[in-house]
Amino acid sequence: MNTNKINVFIILVIFFSISLSPLGAVAKGNLTLGVHPFLSDEVLKNKFTPLANYLSHQTGLNVVVRVGSNYDEHILFSGLDKLDIAYMGPASYIKMVNDYGRKPILAKLEVNGVSYFQGNIIARKESKIKILADLAGKRIAFGDSNSTMSYIVPHYVMHQAGVFVNQFEKHQFLYSHNNVALAVLSGDYDAGAVKPAVFRQFEEKGLRIVAKTPKISEHLFITRSDLPNEQVIALRKAMLNIKKSKMGMAALRNIKKSITNLVEATNDDYDNLRKIIFESKNLH
Repeated sequence: MNTNKINVFIILVIFFSISLSPLGAVAKGNLTLGVHPFLSDEVLKNKFTPLANYLSHQTGLNVVVRVGSNYDEHILFSGLDKLDIAYMGPASYIKMVNDYGRKPILAKLEVNGVSYFQGNIIARKESKIKILADLAGKRIAFGDSNSTMSYIVPHYVMHQAGVFVNQFEKHQFLYSHNNVALAVLSGDYDAGAVKPAVFRQFEEKGLRIVAKTPKISEHLFITRSDLPNEQVIALRKAMLNIKKSKMGMAALRNIKKSITNLVEATNDDYDNLRKIIFESKNLH
């Protein structure tokens, strides 16, 4: 191999090394906003792209949306700093911190004026299931095993009520809140656990609430641990000032109509969920 070919080879190696690294993206002025796959890839990109555009406008950086293939991948990529910004569910955030350490928090959601939410344990309207104890021996549908409100918290609540998974006739993970609601409506399962927005979407089709979970601090945005401080400050400022911007508020309503703001968040906000997750480790 002659000298010119060697030099070209070295340049190509360096180019691809930079392109594949998180720092390479930052150097080009691009930031990746990662989202866990609680809906389809296409739907989530449509929902979050206006927020990415707002952040781009406010920071001067090009923010693009990436949807994870599953919850575990999203947690892994967030923990390994392969996402510049990550939108995370509370349980996924806690697992990520436990496995990889804390990351800078940018903000959390405020929905209908509050920054916490409760999950719903649901059944069909004509079902004889009235209280949690009635779930013993029934077919239960859950979402993803890392989902805060379609598995972790409702599963804990069921145990606290004296109902255990091994008493169920059948239980299964169906990967999304929508799948759970549809499975209960169709009669394939007697009950399930979903977030409030999904319950409201399907309520008129024949669902009702059996029980609500404890209040859990809302979904949040974090950054990778080595993002330049000036970028962290700019992103946090853009998020915490979003209510002052028509473009920003339109972006939030595009994600979910009931989102009213982005507000300050701390790691301690998730301590009650940490307790639930810790106590749930010995549950079966």
